Amino acid sequence: GPQASSTSVLLEASVRPRDPGDGPSASPRSLRSLLLKRLSFLRDNFNTLLSIYRTERDKGTLYELTFRGDQTHEFRRLVLFRPFGPIMKVKKERLNMAGTLVNVIVPLARRVDKFRQFMQNFREICIQQDRRVHLTVVYFGKEEMDEVKGILENTSRAANFRNFTFIQLSGEFSRGKGLDVGARSWKGSNVLLFFCDVDIYFTSDFLNTCRLNTQPGKKVFYPVLFSQYNPGIIYGHHDAVPALEQQLVIKKETGFWRDFGFGMTCQYRSDFINIGGFDLDIRGWGGEDVHLYRKYLHSNLVVVRAPARGLFHLWHEKRCEDELAPEQYRMCMQSKAMNEASHGQLGMLVFRHEIEAHLRRQRHKTGSKKS
Repeated sequence: GPQASSTSVLLEASVRPRDPGDGPSASPRSLRSLLLKRLSFLRDNFNTLLSIYRTERDKGTLYELTFRGDQTHEFRRLVLFRPFGPIMKVKKERLNMAGTLVNVIVPLARRVDKFRQFMQNFREICIQQDRRVHLTVVYFGKEEMDEVKGILENTSRAANFRNFTFIQLSGEFSRGKGLDVGARSWKGSNVLLFFCDVDIYFTSDFLNTCRLNTQPGKKVFYPVLFSQYNPGIIYGHHDAVPALEQQLVIKKETGFWRDFGFGMTCQYRSDFINIGGFDLDIRGWGGEDVHLYRKYLHSNLVVVRAPARGLFHLWHEKRCEDELAPEQYRMCMQSKAMNEASHGQLGMLVFRHEIEAHLRRQRHKTGSKKS
């Protein structure tokens, strides 16, 4: 994987032969000492926050390794380029993210319980831990609006948090419109946007990954999130479903990497405006995020697409409305099927009657032998 490849690249960079122009060659003892120091550094410090690479077929592979710095909000980035030949160092830099605000934009209609759960996570991660986040909630309609505003205001009072904006829109829910309005409503200087949904759980490490993978005019970030399976199926044989934090484990039995989803994204407001924002003609579920993603692919910006270990989609029952266009309905049903359980778990459900019949026959045989 990327992490293993990056380790081998660092080791190669540490032990590569010296250039003749590097000066007098060192003694074997000092070379061994230097190598041990570098290996010790790798062992002690290779707790990378971020490690990604991309290969260009006709050139080589570019590696970006980001390490935690000495200060809380400081990071170190090492960029290496391995052409189809010896490795070359591109640059080494210090990155200070202390002043990088993230504007989390959440479009919403009803779903009060989900919003209450979202705000519990937001309070812990964004207000108590990260403290460099603005929240923009774009609410459609008036039904349950007072309850949602009440949750926001209670959080604001309890946590002394004022960095939020509440926007109310009329008409039917449109995710693209909600995010577009939320992004354009920002009146300050250029800001990093995180387009989010109410059923998303993220960590403080993800917020830093969001900051490190974006750059105005140069890079946008499209993380691949880990999507949770139906806890009722996963933990059906347990006495009780574990607490949410205990469920968020990345394993093939608990969920899957949603590599077909492009809805959660980090990008600067200036890039979003310059690319033309969302296609507001798209109504209902799905489609607007893919359209925006494709616009970036055809632009001069680098699109960073990589799994994010700190970004989770929480399971919820999905309804695919009859009013959806055929392509939207197909996408919705595909998402619904993949959201429930793994292939093996779904197979056990499909064949449960056959399995139960087998167990009955086994019990009958055991009983016959005893008698």
